[in-house]
This record gives sequence, C-alpha cells and structure tokens, in this order.
Amino acid sequence: MRALIATTLSLNLLACGAAQNKRSIDENRSQNANVIQSAEGPFHSLTGWTEKVNYYIDDTAPDAVVEAGIKAAETWNDAMGREVLTFTGVARMPRGDELYSSLDDTYTMVYFEKNWKNTTGKADTTLATTVWENANGSDRIIKGDVILNGETYHFCDAMDVTRNIGENLDIVDAQTVLVHEFGHLLGLDHVDVDEDPESVMHAKTYIGPNMSFRSLSNGDVSNIRQVYD
Repeated sequence: MRALIATTLSLNLLACGAAQNKRSIDENRSQNANVIQSAEGPFHSLTGWTEKVNYYIDDTAPDAVVEAGIKAAETWNDAMGREVLTFTGVARMPRGDELYSSLDDTYTMVYFEKNWKNTTGKADTTLATTVWENANGSDRIIKGDVILNGETYHFCDAMDVTRNIGENLDIVDAQTVLVHEFGHLLGLDHVDVDEDPESVMHAKTYIGPNMSFRSLSNGDVSNIRQVYD
C-alpha cells in the first residue's frame, strides 16, 4: 500500500520590500483501496514506524541539505524523546524512473532529484514529495522516502544570506522543507492554520531569502507523541 504527500506551491507576491514567494503545500495522496485508514485528523498513521528509521541523504545534494536533514531529524527526535530518525550517511542510490520506484528497495532516502518532472510526474512547481508504503491491512509504515525537487529549486540555508548571494527567489530553506517532510514520513498529516498557526505541518509556507519555519509547535509535539509514545 503506497501513498504520497506532495508539497506543491502557488505564487503570491507581497507588495512590501523584496517580493516573496508564498508556497501552498497541497496534499496529493494516492493509496491502495485496501489500506485500513484508521488515522484521522492530523495523522495518516497512528502506528507509524515500529523500528528505527535509518535514513540516507543523496550524495548529490548540497552540503546545506545534509546539514538541514540532520537538524530536521533531531527536531523530531527531541520531540519524541527518543531517536526514531537516525542519519546513516550520504549515499548514491538509483531512485528509478517513476514516483514510487524508490520504494522497491529497503533503504530510506532523502533524494535530491535533478530530473524531477520526468521521474516523478509532478509539476515543476512542486517543492518535495514524501512517499511511503504501509504493511498489508495496516497503517504501520514499513518503507518511505523524501524526494526534493533539485531540478527547479535552490535548497540551502535561507537564513545565511552570505552563502546565497546572487541566487534568485527560487531559494528554499532546506531545513524548513525537511522538518515538514519528515513529519509526513513519521505519520503526520497536514494541520489547518486556524487550528494551530505555529505548526510546521500546515499547508502554506514562504520561500526566499531569510524565510524559514523550523520549530515545532506544542501541537506538533503533542501529535507526534500520540504516534510514538
């Protein structure tokens, strides 16, 4: 049973100062019909992973993405009070030519996909996609990967202006996106802005220089502890 959450975006230019791009994160999930959908609300799984998730980061990704991935995992581990996400190293793994191809192996990867449109079938206006596989007849997660759109966007530390001089408004804060996507990888769904304005899991974020949203809300912490108590 395989599913995905895609981080897509729409353009919204602000009038004050330098134009900033507001990205709308719209869920786009595909699941096999016989998946037991026991989770409701801000969850797609109330079981999550029952084993530690040893994840790798694509060795073609910029150093800033590796750094961001480690920090993003630590953010969730701190919230859960134990190490569920374990950074295992950088690796080069063939992802395949289709969206779900990477789930055919046993590795959990953060891919930096430079051939995004052709291999995922997603629009170039999509920042990232999280795909996962559930155990038969269960919402227990047994496989999963995060795929970053390395074809269109410059993933970096958006708060470090000195490292991004000359870059355009396609700058994306890698830690912001990976905190959000790791939340999906662990079993969380989107949260309405009205319900928790400070959540990292709600459906809109900004990209551009000096734009980041990396800290979990109290609601995020409560939600993830419901899955990994």
